[in-house]
Amino acid sequence: MLRLLREAERLRRRSVLLWAVVLIAGSAFGQSRRLWVLKEPNTIVEYDPATFAVKGTVTLPAGALESPGALQVNAKGQMLFALGAEDPAIDASKEMRDKVWLWDGQKTASLGRGYLYISEHAGSNQKVTESLPTPYLSMAGTNLYWFTNQLGKLQRDNVDLEVNTTFTAWRSDWAGKQREELATFDLPNCRCTTGACAETCTEARVWVPDSGVSGYFLLTRMIPGQTEPKFEGTYLYEGSNGSWASAPLGEPLERILDAAENGAFVVSAIPDIGCCGWENQSNDQTVLYRDGKKTVIFDERARYKNPNYDVSFFTSNAKIAPDLSAVAMTIQATVKPGAPIQLAEQGQANPPESERLRKILPELPAVQVVAAGEGSKQIAYVPRASTAGWLNEKELVIVEGGVLVVLTPSTGAKRKSSIKVADAGFVFVR
Repeated sequence: MLRLLREAERLRRRSVLLWAVVLIAGSAFGQSRRLWVLKEPNTIVEYDPATFAVKGTVTLPAGALESPGALQVNAKGQMLFALGAEDPAIDASKEMRDKVWLWDGQKTASLGRGYLYISEHAGSNQKVTESLPTPYLSMAGTNLYWFTNQLGKLQRDNVDLEVNTTFTAWRSDWAGKQREELATFDLPNCRCTTGACAETCTEARVWVPDSGVSGYFLLTRMIPGQTEPKFEGTYLYEGSNGSWASAPLGEPLERILDAAENGAFVVSAIPDIGCCGWENQSNDQTVLYRDGKKTVIFDERARYKNPNYDVSFFTSNAKIAPDLSAVAMTIQATVKPGAPIQLAEQGQANPPESERLRKILPELPAVQVVAAGEGSKQIAYVPRASTAGWLNEKELVIVEGGVLVVLTPSTGAKRKSSIKVADAGFVFVR
């Protein structure tokens, strides 16, 4: 009996030790997210992030690889594909504009999105009412979120005279039913002084997290403009159980790249104002807003010192680490390696600057990881690579040399897979 008791105690201690090892490993790397990659001709494959083994494959609708930005995936493995109004793949047919493809993790479904287009005579003018709702997945997987700018235009000879715009946000069930209003407001009546309302009139644009809506979204009021957009303000909408409220942020956000902590942690880019054939007319920056504090984490002119030549350096994407400790970005340039570099509009010839830029261009795109704190200290830099997303608190998925690689920025260690990837936009880390 004593021997059996000792053996039981030994097994208990061994079990406790093994459980401690599991806990230590889990705390060191955090719980890994799921990983999907788009593949030709029209499939998305889920891989085990630890072994890179195939876990499942879903057949996507035609056009998904041509418009990867129109495909949404959440952590539950649900998917949604709906072309945006400005997507180059969309055509003028009502059927194409109105279609929403869904995957609930087991089977596909198709929804109408309520595309509205009515044209009728109003005296000597034409009155056009148009709305194309944009649907988004929820993080929980139980709802769809919908946003639209409904335009009421007055036209003459296909020239816009004025417009009334109403923004509406609502939530539905997975089938698109049981509509619940979240927010609605009218934008100021606007005269379209250039003959195109988008050049002079305010509209509302929404940003939601990659993983789906979960209690918040960001809305920016802006005028697309003829040569340069004008940003009027950004608002944080928060809510639950049908009660949603908005609050203005300290300044408008021009191009939101990522956000976390219900909008308390945001990374946004300030793009170059270049127009009319020019690429480098101002300073590209990427800014981190954390609990109201602003930190510049990428500054084109400070880093590349390129005022004289028409090549612009910018961050095409950014991903916040799950523990909020770091931000990973992809740095790109508007000129390809080996291509001619012309003088900027106000530039003066500077041979040393030109030579230095030519040496930098072959490194791009590049992955840069910086600390999410004061000074934004660089943690890692990987040339000829692109950021895809954080797998956990310590590991970052990148695309390097046309294959998927898992990088540990703090040490530089890499786990290289054999998964070929044409573009980092084809990778979904959720």
